[in-house]
Amino acid sequence: MRDENLVWPGQLHHHNMAQPMGSVSSEGGGEGQLINGVVQYVFADDLNQYRGAQPGRKCLDGIYSESPDYGSVQSLVQLSLDDASRHHRHAEVKEWSSDGRLPIDSKRVQFDNKNSVGSFSFSDDRLGLSSQDNFSTIRANTCVYKGKWQYELMLGTKGVMQVGWATVNCHFSKEKGVGDTPDSYAYDGNRQRKWNVATYKYGAMWQCGDIISSTLDLDRGIVKFYRNGKSLGTAFENVKTGPGLAYFPAVSLALGENLTVNFGATPLRYPQAGYFPLESPPTIEKVKAQKCIAWLKKLVHMYPDKQQSGELRQLEELCGSTHGVTCLFIVAQHIATHLGPLLTMPYIVEACLVPALAEVAEVIPLSSSYQHEMHQEMRKSSSDGLNLKKAHILFDFLVASLEDHELLKCLENLIICLLTGHKEPAEDIHFQGQKYNLRLLYVLLSHDRLRKYCLNKILFDKVRFPSFVNVKIVDDEGLNKVVPTVWWSSKDGTLTEGDKQAYDRACNVVRSAVEEVEKIQIDILRLLLNAKDTPMYQDSSRALFLAKFRTFLKEHAPGSRVPPAGFTPHPVILCLFHRLLSIFHELWVLENSMVDVVIPPRLFYDGSLSYFDTHRLGGLESHLQKTLNKEILKCLPRSDIDTSKVLSKIDNATAGTSSMEMCHSEPSTSGAVLGEHLVSQKPTVSDVRHLTVTSGDIEDKPGVQEQAMLIHNSLLHLLDGIILLYHIGAHKQLGKVAAQRDSMNENVAHVLEIDKKVKYCREKNLHPCLLGELQGSRMVFIDKLKEQARQQAWVVAAVHSRTKHMHLISLMKVILTTLKDASKEGELFGFVPDFYVESLTEMCCALRSYFTEPPENVPECHSLLTEVGEFLALHFCDQRIVYADSKDSLIQALAGFVCNKITLTALENMPRESRIQMVRNLLQPYENRAWAQNNWILVRFWKGNGFGFRYTKSPHMTNKFGPKPAHSDNPNFTQVTAPCPSPTFQQHVVEVLKGSSEVATAFLNSLLIQLNWAFSEFIGMLQEIQNASNRPERVFIDSRQLRICATCFDLALALLRVLEMIVNIASELFTDFSRPNAESLLSRLCQLLCQVLHRVSGYSGCFGYVVSLEIPGLETIHHYPIITAVTGILVTLVKTGYDPASPNSQVVSKVLLSEPSFQLNSVYHLLGGQDAVVASDSSLAGAVDVNSLLPLTQGLSTSSSPNNGNAIKFSLRNYPEDVSREEIEQVEVFIKHLEACVESRGDQTPGGDDDSLCTICYAYPALAMFDPCNHLSCRGCVIQHLMNRTDCFFCKATINKVVDMSSNTFIYEGSSVDKSSDQKPK
Repeated sequence: MRDENLVWPGQLHHHNMAQPMGSVSSEGGGEGQLINGVVQYVFADDLNQYRGAQPGRKCLDGIYSESPDYGSVQSLVQLSLDDASRHHRHAEVKEWSSDGRLPIDSKRVQFDNKNSVGSFSFSDDRLGLSSQDNFSTIRANTCVYKGKWQYELMLGTKGVMQVGWATVNCHFSKEKGVGDTPDSYAYDGNRQRKWNVATYKYGAMWQCGDIISSTLDLDRGIVKFYRNGKSLGTAFENVKTGPGLAYFPAVSLALGENLTVNFGATPLRYPQAGYFPLESPPTIEKVKAQKCIAWLKKLVHMYPDKQQSGELRQLEELCGSTHGVTCLFIVAQHIATHLGPLLTMPYIVEACLVPALAEVAEVIPLSSSYQHEMHQEMRKSSSDGLNLKKAHILFDFLVASLEDHELLKCLENLIICLLTGHKEPAEDIHFQGQKYNLRLLYVLLSHDRLRKYCLNKILFDKVRFPSFVNVKIVDDEGLNKVVPTVWWSSKDGTLTEGDKQAYDRACNVVRSAVEEVEKIQIDILRLLLNAKDTPMYQDSSRALFLAKFRTFLKEHAPGSRVPPAGFTPHPVILCLFHRLLSIFHELWVLENSMVDVVIPPRLFYDGSLSYFDTHRLGGLESHLQKTLNKEILKCLPRSDIDTSKVLSKIDNATAGTSSMEMCHSEPSTSGAVLGEHLVSQKPTVSDVRHLTVTSGDIEDKPGVQEQAMLIHNSLLHLLDGIILLYHIGAHKQLGKVAAQRDSMNENVAHVLEIDKKVKYCREKNLHPCLLGELQGSRMVFIDKLKEQARQQAWVVAAVHSRTKHMHLISLMKVILTTLKDASKEGELFGFVPDFYVESLTEMCCALRSYFTEPPENVPECHSLLTEVGEFLALHFCDQRIVYADSKDSLIQALAGFVCNKITLTALENMPRESRIQMVRNLLQPYENRAWAQNNWILVRFWKGNGFGFRYTKSPHMTNKFGPKPAHSDNPNFTQVTAPCPSPTFQQHVVEVLKGSSEVATAFLNSLLIQLNWAFSEFIGMLQEIQNASNRPERVFIDSRQLRICATCFDLALALLRVLEMIVNIASELFTDFSRPNAESLLSRLCQLLCQVLHRVSGYSGCFGYVVSLEIPGLETIHHYPIITAVTGILVTLVKTGYDPASPNSQVVSKVLLSEPSFQLNSVYHLLGGQDAVVASDSSLAGAVDVNSLLPLTQGLSTSSSPNNGNAIKFSLRNYPEDVSREEIEQVEVFIKHLEACVESRGDQTPGGDDDSLCTICYAYPALAMFDPCNHLSCRGCVIQHLMNRTDCFFCKATINKVVDMSSNTFIYEGSSVDKSSDQKPK
């Protein structure tokens, strides 16, 4: 019952007011009575209790007389808190006790950094740690020897970690951790094992964000572990106890793994009955804090609303005073005197403040059923159903009453608590816990002053704000509930299992649930990107956010030296990327609805953004500024800027980024601020100033137009950061998700293969045991596919949604437009940061390969891919691009385009001029540039048309097993790519080569030079490997040497295929001797082909020997790919002479047969050797089946080893599925033609005695004389030499002319060729 002697606001007109209290009482009757009324309302229960204890005294006067120095309100607060503490101590509650724990007086339990093995990085409170070594172990600073104890871990990663208990006698090392020594007990959820010297299967697979609880019952000797509150069962029994045995919490982490432990500094998430935390909970402080917060809540309820009604307004009217709000803050100040120190404790914030804030703001966790009913309502806005007014009043009381250090620590603890709760795994698809914490964060950040305060001091600095925008996949149990029915299908549709309609419905449920969480996250970002919450933009939340975001980008940019513990995981970066892009589009429509989204090129050189150590396309920024100073001044309008100041700011932007900004203890504001503010160690809101190249930036107070320009530029800065964010981590995460999908497709293929084997077993009535094993294997794959199908449902709904797909497409358009505009700026194009090109090429790969929806099904992709392809085609040889990585990215992206039918079609849809320019760039000489990817593009134009070149995977690799090759966005020659030839680009190659003899000669000359180099290097390495393997002692071959060897083989093979294409589509470049240098090119080509064929066809040589060894790392090296390439060239060249009426009849045959290294035996090896060819001819003559002479099994070893003379010899006939019958017939005709030519040619020698032979090649007579030095050489060597140099072989004198002494004609005259004597082949 309420005491009738107490004064209540509603009864003031019936009561005589008591005397004013404390220092306020002297001010006047109205204010004193007003405070008296507030106190009686807020402290009603406490006053009742005090009056009951001392019934003969006046409540307020008696309290006042107790402590006159502090005022009666302060005394009342103190007495009430003391009384609550006494009542709690006398309550019959089982209190935490230090009995059984050492040291007894230890207040803080944390990791002991002085007793660790390996290297760790720690959080400030030494409760969070990350391993910096291969396997690091550490224990806590407190141990227990009796009783029942518990501690919890939140996993930051999900890798190899062993967590549990250990004694002081355990001696750990970098190989032995917790559980690997006696008297230590551990659980590892990554490997699902428990460890106590021996290891056994135990527990469940853990995930990032899981809460792992470890309990130790020393009374019974039992250790248990829990995952998210669910018991994993008893891990260990009969744990040793007794004198000298005390157990420390201990953990062992592999490199890069991290976790956060809770020994009791905050309330345990999943406390187990009967177990106590190792750290004593602040129970008395909790009681006091609950009391103080309850008083503050009453003050909040007294605060007048918009209608100016309520208890306080009634008090003001009765007391004749209008200072009711002031009185509320006075009382709040007295309460905060006791509450402030308590709120610096994380335990109190989580146990008391968070629930109170949720109650005041009406953020109530909803049950699943009620949440489903309120589904549509909650989607409208994060503020729907929230009482932000009351929450802001509570915050106002705290801001006005707490000391600065108390407020900072309180808000830091509050945000860390919310983040910890958000990172916990969702119990189900409704994400109740995540929504609860996000809505509380929204309530906090909706307070204008606290939002900027948190941005300035806490978000990004003390906590990882990006983690708030992450949406984690629910665990397996939750996925099983929301996706009860799975579905999957093979790529060709031959295998389909499950109910697709039910599966799609489940995906829609997941998508809707995820979108609800994303909606709250976007609402939070909308608050943080508010540009108009202050009169000056520089002091706005957006300015602060962009400054912190720029620092975040700098710390995560490639090449930064950020400790692993501070690195944000790629899944979080991907979520941040999509949320920022969503809010960007929304803000752009609101603020710039009439302007297309594009980043002006001036942003890259006007100094408005600092790109820290980011590379530019044109090289170093400092060099570009010096060399392009005039161009910068010309492009920045003088009417809008003060030139000297802008240039000074550009210099400051370059010089201001120091390594000190990387320090976490003193976070800087980085990119979006300039000048002296760049190196400010303690940035404040007023310190943030964005550079804008306008006259307003020069003024101290920008005007309205300048403010609008600042706001407009801020969105461009945000967009620039979003593009960099994609390059930093979003693309990598998309690739990881795609790899999971590829793994699922592989498992489907395995099921298909098993089904074929099962069918075969049943048809052949094989042993039932074999059938049973196959069916068991199938069930294993089916179970794995069910799990992957559920995970893929999450991917389809949350990662590959239509909205996120369109995000990528829209951003690609912006980047492409920006790059095109920048390209029009002339040399200033070099200022473009390299990540623009990187992001564009990565997004192309993502659209082509990563997303579930193929690009051909997305109409917006068609024209976009063509535009991107055109940009790549015109800029991969751009001389303005100096940075090597950017050049490689462009050429690799173009190579990726020609690997896919859809993107190749996009290239073919380019304007004809662009296609011709692309081919012209591709056909530049392979000198002084990276030509491997360039050559690979030309190979892709041909793959599918070449001799035996229609395979996706080389036939010799079909039945080989080995490690799966690493995934690459841009596959090279040896990787699996389906053939998709381009007749369009083949025709353009013909046009360019035939249109210019100089272009054709220079390109073919460089092609032959590189082929000679690549094959020579390859053979040299094979010889080294052969010599090493023949040594009597054991020799290890360096894996790097093997990779180089395989690479040289791939290069030689690709060069041969390009030559095959040119020989097929433009053979006259070699056979028409009326064209300049055709004779020399044909001679050199035949020489190289004979050398290659001789080296790879001989069974006793190093090639056949190394192939027979089947060395890991050299799997791609085999007879088939290189012999088919050489055969394709030779057959095409020689068949031009089959027709006697042809003007070039017998030209190629004569050149080929005149080559000293030509051997007909090498040609016989194409079909298995001379015996096989003769046998084939005889069988044809006798109508005998040729196939009877062939090996019965394809894919066996086709090389002869010195130790295995009976090995099957290589023959093109061994590959009937890859080499057509028509191609075999062409080879047979080719061999017969050469046999006839050799027979008709007789025994001819190329020259006379040895003294008359050319001293360069020793193959032909030296009949060509140099003028003026009169040195002699042969015609072939001279012509080849003159294609690259114009100085003498021997004396280096400049050649004026070369005379053929046999015909007395000029081979060369100085005026006919304009060659510099210093031109040398690479």
